[in-house]
Order: sequence, then C-alpha cells, then structure tokens
Amino acid sequence: MSKHEAPTASGNPKSPLEIITDAQVLKPQSNQYLTHDLIVCFGSPEQPIYVDVGEVTIGNQQYIDPLLLPIVNGSLQHIQTSILSFDKSVYIYPDGGMAKGFAYFGEMIKDQPIIITHHLEAFFKVASTGYAVALVLLPDVCKPLEHKPLNTYDFKQVEYVVNQLSNAGYTALYMPTRPEHIKADEYVQLEQNTPLRLLNQYMQVGDSKFLTELSGDNDHAEVKAFLDEAIRALPKTDPLSNEWGELIPLNPSNTVESTPYPINSLPNLARQAIQAIAEHVQAPIAMTAQCVIGAMSHIAQARVNAPHPFKTQGEPCGLFLLTEGQSGSRKSTSRDMADRAIIQHEREQYEEYRKEVEQHKTLLAGLERKEKEIFLKESPPPSDPISRYSDITLEAIAGLYVDGVISDASISSDEAGQFFGGNTMKSDTRNHALGGYAKLFDDGSVERTRSKSNLNGSGRAYDVRLTFNLQGQHEVLSDALKDPVLRGQGFLPRFILTIPENLAGTRLQTADKQATNASLDQRLIAYWYRCEYLLNATPMPQDIEKGDDGRYVLYMDNDAKQIDLAFYNEIERLQAKGERYEYLQAFASRASQLARRLATVFAYFEGLEKIDAKTLQGACDVVRHSLGEWARYADIESKEESDAQRLIQWLIKKSKQQNVDKLAYSYIQTSCPRPMQKNSKLLEMVIQQLEDSNYIRVDLVTKKRLVVLNPFLLEKVTK
Repeated sequence: MSKHEAPTASGNPKSPLEIITDAQVLKPQSNQYLTHDLIVCFGSPEQPIYVDVGEVTIGNQQYIDPLLLPIVNGSLQHIQTSILSFDKSVYIYPDGGMAKGFAYFGEMIKDQPIIITHHLEAFFKVASTGYAVALVLLPDVCKPLEHKPLNTYDFKQVEYVVNQLSNAGYTALYMPTRPEHIKADEYVQLEQNTPLRLLNQYMQVGDSKFLTELSGDNDHAEVKAFLDEAIRALPKTDPLSNEWGELIPLNPSNTVESTPYPINSLPNLARQAIQAIAEHVQAPIAMTAQCVIGAMSHIAQARVNAPHPFKTQGEPCGLFLLTEGQSGSRKSTSRDMADRAIIQHEREQYEEYRKEVEQHKTLLAGLERKEKEIFLKESPPPSDPISRYSDITLEAIAGLYVDGVISDASISSDEAGQFFGGNTMKSDTRNHALGGYAKLFDDGSVERTRSKSNLNGSGRAYDVRLTFNLQGQHEVLSDALKDPVLRGQGFLPRFILTIPENLAGTRLQTADKQATNASLDQRLIAYWYRCEYLLNATPMPQDIEKGDDGRYVLYMDNDAKQIDLAFYNEIERLQAKGERYEYLQAFASRASQLARRLATVFAYFEGLEKIDAKTLQGACDVVRHSLGEWARYADIESKEESDAQRLIQWLIKKSKQQNVDKLAYSYIQTSCPRPMQKNSKLLEMVIQQLEDSNYIRVDLVTKKRLVVLNPFLLEKVTK
C-alpha cells in the first residue's frame, strides 16, 4: 500500500493537497533537482518540482523519489495528485485510475497561448520556453516517447482536457503534432470537434524545411522558435481572429460533449475487474463496466433492497442497463467474462437439478396411476434453476415468477435487437409488456392473466426481481431509442445508457499480449471469488434488519444523505427551461432513484453495511454519464435532421470539387439537397441561419448573388 494512503493525525487519508504539502520542493539550481531520474532523462522544465523522497510502494509497483504533479480542473483547483517515476505508469491519487483534470506549468491566461501535450518530456521542454503548458496524464506519460498515433481512449482523454480548458474560457489552445499524424482522421476530427489547433512539427520557413522534435537534443530556444513560428503561421481564418467571427453551433444540442466513462468512480474491486476485462478482451472500458455492473446487479437484487424516501422496506435494486456497441466490439466476450462466476454457479445448480430429475423419475416409475397423482401433488418435479435469459418474453418470465420457479432473474443479451424487434415489442401487447417491466422495476411485482380456458396459468407474484443488461448495434437500437412510446411510458428512462468508443483498428496484438491468460489475472480472480462468495447466500451482519421479503435494506449514512439531496437538486435545476436536461425530463427525473439503486449494488458488492458518501458519489457520476449519453444520442439524431447541417456539408463538398471558395446562389437553388431545392423560402431561411452563424457570407457582385464560404471550414477539410 502507498504511504500516501496512510492516515493523517486526524485519522483520515491524506488529501491531494496534503500529499504535495508534505513533499520536498527542489529548485532547478539544486544538485538533487539536476540528478533526479526524470530530469536526467527528459531535461529541465526550469520550474521547481515536488518530490516524495524515498521509496513508495503502490500495489506491486515501486516508485523511487517520485515526482508529484498537482492535477487541477478547468478552474485550476487542485483535485488530485499524480505520482510519476521514469518508465512506470502514472499513478493518480486518490482513486488510482484516470485523471479528472491536467497538470500545468506557467501562467494560464485566458486569451494567451496554452500548449497541450501528452508526454512528460514535451511538457518539460515547452515549460522551459516560457509558454504555459498543460499535460494530459495518459498512463504512459513518463515512459520513453514512441512516435505512434494515439489510441481512441487517449484521444478521449485529450479531448476531455481541451474541453475543460475551453469551458473555463481559455481560447488559444494548441497541440504540437508530428507530420505523419496530423492528417489522420482522428487528429482532424479532434481539431474539428474542439477549439484546439494542431501545430505541424514539420515546417517550411522561407526555403528551409525542418522537423522540430519535442524530445532529444533540441534545446528550449529551438522549441520556442518553433512554437512562435507555428502559431504565427496559422491561417488568418483562425476562429480566434475576428475576420469572420467564431463559428456558432447550428444546433443547441451540439454543445453536448462525449465524456469518458467514470471508471474511477466505481468500487475498487469492480474497477480492477473492469480494467482487466478491457485489457484482455480489448473492449471499451464503458462496455466492460456495464457488464460487470450487470453481474453485480444480478447478485445483489436477490439479497438487498435500495433505500426509498417513502418506503421503509425500500425498493428493488435491480438495474436496467443498455450499451450500444458496433459489431465485433467484443460484447459477448466481455459479458461472459463478467458473468463467469454466475455461469459456473448455475452450471453446478443445473447438475444438481439433473440428478433430482432422474431421482424423481425413478420414484415415479414404480407407482400406480393413483399413487402417481398423489405423489406428483405432494412432490412436483424439480424446477430448472436457470435465472439468466437471453431471449424471453414477459409472458414467459411472468409465468416463471407466478409459478414460483424463480424469484430473481436477468435478461442479458448482446443482441438487443431480438428484444426490441421481437413480437412482444411490436405487437398489440407492447403497452402491456412495457407496463409489466415497469412494475417489475419499481416494486418487484408481476401479473399474468391467461384466457378463461387456461385460468390455471393466471396469477400474481410479489417480491421478485429483474435485471436487464442489453447490448446492441446503433443500426438496431436507433429506432427503438427514438420511439416516443418507449420514452413516454418511462421504459427507456429506467435504463443506464453508455455509448462506448469504437476500438476497431486499434486492437493490435503483440507476442506478450497473446501470452497473457485472463484466468491467471489476480484482479479477475479476486472479482470472481467475490461473486462466488455472494452467490452462496452469504448472510448480512446481525444488526441489519431483514425485511418482509427476506431482503435487507441498505440505508444511506448521513454524509450520503447530503449527497443524495444535492444530486437531486442539481438534476432538478437542470430540467428548467433552457437548461441541459430540458428535453430529457423523463430521464432526468429518475436520476436520483437510479443513483441510490446503483449505490446499493456497489455497497453490497463491497460488503458495506451502509451506503457511504464515496459510494453514492460514484453512483451519481455513472448516472450523470448516462444522462450525458442520452443527451448525446438525441444530439446525434438532431444533427441528422438539420437542414443547416446538410446544406453546409453540401456547400463544402461542392467547393472542394470545383476548387472554389464561393458558389452562385442560383446554382445552389437548383442543385442543393431536398427539400430546400424545392422550397425557396426554406432555403432562404437556412442560408440566413448559416450566415448568422458565420459559416457563409452572401455577396452581391454585378447584381449576382454569391455564397462565400468561411475559409476556416475549407482549411479544415483540406488538411
């Protein structure tokens, strides 16, 4: 364990600020500074540094005299501390996982250049030039620099930091980029989707061409000269200039940004399992997280209830989870690995069930007819213990509940299209099915009404539980997620949604990677053991009272209650007119409930007797992420339907084809996309919108109207 996790004099873990305060400050002139391994390897940033003198052990990693860098948010508030040592993965304190901000050197001024980098050597070199520089703390930030493009996850982290700075009002954001990367789609999209400008490290000044590396022997004077010239050489169409004005988003919802899945907000054991599955399967973190949460929900719903503000018995803690993933994104493998202990548990139960069936048949075979009737009445055949289903109707699962065959179940499938596209969700009984699933979610009850000719199958069941863990492709889910009935009846708002990044093309194998065995990964072994332990009807502590349904209610402690209240009020305010969730009220209104249920699942899995503040805060982070995904999903659909977006894309395409920066208005009238081509008033309105948003300008030349495109748009697409 790290000495940073040792308690302070007050008995509490140290804060990130206390970690820095307790460290030794080394100045550039001191011998300790000059001989520090990171300074020797990467050069001097000409800034004082914080060093934790001695040996620090974190997990199985040893850090000798590690460098400590404060991590700040967009307001420059110190929120975490990074622990760095040469050739080792960066460690983030607290949480140990992803940084929630960035490190920086220099004076951060809103309208002055800030250089963004993702490697410690470049960070040091830029800092020595006098430029303000922000460091994106990727895992390999202090390992030897490899000139390879960033992967999808790393791009998300860079984008996250850029948006933090932009939202805080910093307007001059630049990132040096190697020439072989700068034209890659991911880098172009990063520049198109954020205020960031890329600086090509391969430049031509006069007749001279040169490549400036931010590593190796280049001194601070050479790096400063490169930055000065690269920023000066940017096209005057830079949106920071007022020649055209800043581009205004064409849809208000375009302000919704994708955010990384809050992996650091999950309990430690679950988080490590999620990261391990993602590494072995090479699947997105968000996808493996949903799979692990689905497994935890399946286990917890049978044992505990979530706290409810008006019900002393609480409410079900079973979760509805939905993950959108492309074909080949490793949905099945991720789910199977997360569910391994549950699958093995059910297999063992099934073997016992088969033995009981054979024994029952043997006993039945030696009886006469009347004796058989009496025997079957007193000793009905044993029931199949399976409780995980990939494709089952409400009618069928309700029958199992009513007949007492099962009391806890999961519908878990990586083919969500089978569920949303099945007969139940398309037929006249859809509204009944949606109501049935809602009842199962809300109070754990279900009713099955059969025809008069089959009344034996009718009945009700109480205190039953259901978890959904559905995964599917966008093409399959799109219509369902836009369905007003599924939204309006509150079915979809009960789901926690994530839309992971697509890792296709980045999942390259190495010999070392192929040799790894997930079954020997201690993170997964610990997770599977915990699942197995909880599946075997582990009793709760004696001082926790069991409810009438045989489950325990996990209540919130006082600190958690304060977070619950603050989260409720936060989401309620954001549903007001003009706020973020104005058009997501059905989803936002369930946020507090979902957070309490998710926190219950976390707390039970961790063995807590009460939901504490950290656990509830983590659940709130996941639900915020889900709301952002629902908002982003609506954003994607609105973009597809925007006439302004369609027209500007068409104008850019035609300008490129004809190698011009202006088009005749008459040509646009006769050739632009429908319905604008057939509706002159609509076209006039869309043209005006594009002009007001600084995308185009309409000039009158010799009585002929010309539509001139903002050169910044053409400069972006021709990079």
